Amino acid sequence: HWGERVLRPLIDTPFAPRTLMNVNFPPRPAGEVKGIRTVRQGFHDYARGSLIEGVDPRGFPYYWFGLHGIEQTPGHDTDLEAIADGYISVTPLQLDLTHEASLAALRERYKQ
Repeated sequence: HWGERVLRPLIDTPFAPRTLMNVNFPPRPAGEVKGIRTVRQGFHDYARGSLIEGVDPRGFPYYWFGLHGIEQTPGHDTDLEAIADGYISVTPLQLDLTHEASLAALRERYKQ
């Protein structure tokens, strides 16, 4: 029943262009889930993780982030904290990952 409770409100909600919803379910039985939290994204240091290669049932290769050994900073009001506390997390993400504050300095360095 958690899938419908999480997805139903998202279906008719208008979002800004180039926005997607990241939904995470805690690794526990449905009866032990405490609820749903709308939170910001936590920090994962993916550089310290590993990449696991596999082959799907159709014979196509796939790659999966190995989550062991990855430094995490749960922080208050983040998806990592919500999952650790037994909640489903819903986080709006934007697709433009440009670091705007760095653009001017880089443009200066690449002047011709």
